[in-house]
Amino acid sequence: MKPDGALERESKILGTLSRLPQKILSLHGREDVTEFVLRDLCHEHCFNLKKAAFFVDNPDFNCLKGVAGYYHEDTPTVCDFLWDHPEQFMKRMQESSFNKKVRSLWIPSLNNVEGSKTEFVSTVAQTLEMNSPRTCSLPVKYGNHALLVFEKENEGDGVVDEHVCHGLSLLGFCPIY
Repeated sequence: MKPDGALERESKILGTLSRLPQKILSLHGREDVTEFVLRDLCHEHCFNLKKAAFFVDNPDFNCLKGVAGYYHEDTPTVCDFLWDHPEQFMKRMQESSFNKKVRSLWIPSLNNVEGSKTEFVSTVAQTLEMNSPRTCSLPVKYGNHALLVFEKENEGDGVVDEHVCHGLSLLGFCPIY
C-alpha cells in the first residue's frame, strides 16, 4: 500500500496524463505539439522533471533526432497560458537554449552505435549537462523508437518511475518535424 502523499501525487500525474490527449487534439495541425506535451509532462503537477530531452530513433534512416527539450530554468513556468496562448509559449520555447541544444542533436541510430546503449545515452546526457540521467524508451509508430532522457527534481520520487513511460507514449502521438 502506498502512503497518502504518494497516492495524492499519483492522482495528480494520472489526471494530467488523462487530459493530455484532448489537449493534443486541440492543437491539431501545429508543428510544435511535442513541446507543449513535454512541458506539461515535466511540470511539477506531473512528473516534476528538472530536464528532459525527447528523441526519436529511426533505425531505417540510421538517425537519432532530438525533437524537443525542456529545462525548468529556461522554460515558461506559468501553466495556464500554455494551451490558451500557443504563440506566446512557442516564442519562449524557441528562445530556450536547452530546447535548441536538444533539437540540434542528430546522431546515428542507437541500433548502430558501438559499445553499450547505456554508455551512448550517458554521453548524450553529458552533452546536455544532466547530472543524474534516467531514460525511458519504447517503440512508436512507423518503426521508430521514442527515447526520453531526463533528470528528476526529486531523485526519491518513485511515482515518476512508475508512470514516465505512459507520458512518453503520449509524445509518440505528436507530429515530428
